[in-house]
Amino acid sequence: MNLKELTFVVAPASDETGGLDFKKLVKHLEEKLKTSINLKYSSSYKEALLSIKDGSATLGWLGSYAYMKLEQQNLDIEPFAVGILKGRKTSNYNSLFIVSSKSKIKKIEDLKGKSLILSDEFSASGYEVPKHELENAGLPITNKKLYKSIHYVKNHDKAIRRILDGSADAAAISSINFEKWFNNNQKDNKNLKIIHKSSAISGPPLVFARNLDFALKNKIKSIVLDAHNHIDLGGYGGSMEMYIDIKESQTKHLESYIRPQWSWRTYVLLSSIIAVLGLVVIDLEINFIKLFTDSTKYLGDILGRMLPPDFSNLEKLIYSMLETIEIAILGTFIAIVLSIPVGLFSARNIAPNYFVYIAARAITVFFRAIPEFIMAMILVIAIGFGAMPGVLALGFHTMGFLAKFYAEDIEHVNKGPIEALKSSGASKRQIISFAVIPQIIPSFVGNNLYILDRNIRMATMLGIVGAGGIGYELQSSFRMFEYPKVSAIIIIIFITIFLIDNLSSYIRSRIS
Repeated sequence: MNLKELTFVVAPASDETGGLDFKKLVKHLEEKLKTSINLKYSSSYKEALLSIKDGSATLGWLGSYAYMKLEQQNLDIEPFAVGILKGRKTSNYNSLFIVSSKSKIKKIEDLKGKSLILSDEFSASGYEVPKHELENAGLPITNKKLYKSIHYVKNHDKAIRRILDGSADAAAISSINFEKWFNNNQKDNKNLKIIHKSSAISGPPLVFARNLDFALKNKIKSIVLDAHNHIDLGGYGGSMEMYIDIKESQTKHLESYIRPQWSWRTYVLLSSIIAVLGLVVIDLEINFIKLFTDSTKYLGDILGRMLPPDFSNLEKLIYSMLETIEIAILGTFIAIVLSIPVGLFSARNIAPNYFVYIAARAITVFFRAIPEFIMAMILVIAIGFGAMPGVLALGFHTMGFLAKFYAEDIEHVNKGPIEALKSSGASKRQIISFAVIPQIIPSFVGNNLYILDRNIRMATMLGIVGAGGIGYELQSSFRMFEYPKVSAIIIIIFITIFLIDNLSSYIRSRIS
């Protein structure tokens, strides 16, 4: 490698003067290294990538996604610094969807049937991030029928101009380019509006070829990181505060997600929760010291009476436990059968109409609102003692929960397959069968197993009100002060729940 001349390549994120101003930094590097550096502005991201890939460039700026693509290919490329714009604390930026200020488009979902501008396929904020944002909104760019047209431009500045001249409805651009345009066009800055903003994107780094001499790499890095103390820096977006180490940039990127969670609102919320809990404790006249001393004394006494466990009627207890499991299984089956139609009608995106949606939601709320114990007590009076009151109480109550789970899963399915089937003229039944059900099957099975797990626990308690199962034996033993028998029942319940919980976890792992 000829170290008398290095090549610094720059990807085309902007075509405005100062938008990619690396001249001062390159000149400073030349003076410090006493080496000629050729500053090369590429016509495309792909050209910039190939320059690093084929060795014709030894360092440069590629953009976030372009750098990531090279790194994923395990090529000899190494990031070493990230620039922070003037007045900022991090290098993070965002992908924005912009439209004309006169446009009626208000959110990303309104882009259906509209003309869209995207940037080079190697641009993070102009292509890759917008692609994911559109997929999440149910508008995948792979489905051309969802759009009037999709056009690709060389860089973000061209995308802005396409919106300004009215040749497209919306464009995905970098927030850095938008802010620079906004600051440089005060008279026209009311002509554009932002309809969607992505999560933070980590700043695009400066990179160099890993096969450069180790000492030279360290020297280049130290010069760049110290450059703000000697010159007015430029880079992507204009004037730079400084360039920081890549690891420090990554830390700042993570902090941008963590710090907002601990704003003054968070402290106010936590203080309010603590205050409310304090008032509740005062109102209920709870003395935690007395509670602890009394409970330890009486708990020791009751545990002493319960030991050793009495398994003399083990066969009868096991039969009662099996009856409890049967109650839970049958109750869960009833809940599943009832909740499927109610869940479908409770999903806003596939309900036949608003009135059906409201009625189905009301049913789910009603049955969730009535605890199993109350429902079991009513049913015991209505149909008598035995297993059936427990079965119906569990079935009706957990139907409300399952229907809610199903509805929420359906409302959050990927809209892409649904839109694709709609555009091809599929019926409502076909859309549900081929676009909705395949997406919710894993969560459907998982939710059913969770409810079965829960119902077995609850079935052990419903026997207390006369609804059969081992709960009835537990209540009888307490009434007769047969504490060793109580401990035996508790051990049997624990072993049963433990085994079923592990079986449920195994089944979930097989379908996930």
